[in-house]
Amino acid sequence: MKTTACIASLTLAVLLAAVARATTYNDATGDFTGNSALDITSVTINNDATTLSFTIHLAGDPTTANWYNYYVGISRNLFGGVGGNLNGPGGWGKNIQMSVGGMNYFIGAYPFWGGYSLLTWNGSAWTTTTGSASQTTSSVSFSVGLLSLGLSLGETFRFDVWTSTSGADTVLDALSDTVTRTWNSAPFDTANNFLTYTVVPEPGPAALLGLSAVLQLLRRARRSRRTQD
Repeated sequence: MKTTACIASLTLAVLLAAVARATTYNDATGDFTGNSALDITSVTINNDATTLSFTIHLAGDPTTANWYNYYVGISRNLFGGVGGNLNGPGGWGKNIQMSVGGMNYFIGAYPFWGGYSLLTWNGSAWTTTTGSASQTTSSVSFSVGLLSLGLSLGETFRFDVWTSTSGADTVLDALSDTVTRTWNSAPFDTANNFLTYTVVPEPGPAALLGLSAVLQLLRRARRSRRTQD
């Protein structure tokens, strides 16, 4: 009995080790006082072998208006750490930047319309592709291919998440700080407040071999019990 329990525990440990875990980053609630649908409560990031996924959890309902925007800025410290400002050529005309490491990729989601724009900084201007975004009454979600972000399994990148509008506003709420804001068009820089995420590798050969060994032990334990019976 003890042997079976031990093997079961080992099996569970191997299976858990083989599953890529999501990472959740919490934000203060109430730090944007203008509209609860633009007030971030937390952000969950996950990945598989090919895709990076974001879910932005909100204090209010993002489905109630078509002008809510949700942004992610990513820095991979390219171009000598100098990246793009969204005021730059091809940008969204908003003074938002990540001065530490430089913003190399920007995801601007407009989930009411079911999409996002992915902007890539090439050293002098932003280039744009598009993708799909979805929403519930309390969250916004979208996924981006790792290749589109130049990311590899095991790589760590800097990021920030912001909310804004389709109008003149810049950052209304930032995952990177707890500053209380209302409607504004002030310049915003994440600077040293960036967060980090490491792209989790898929289960490797070692994990699969470990699981195979555990299954063999379970078979032997069953045979042993039959012999004793």
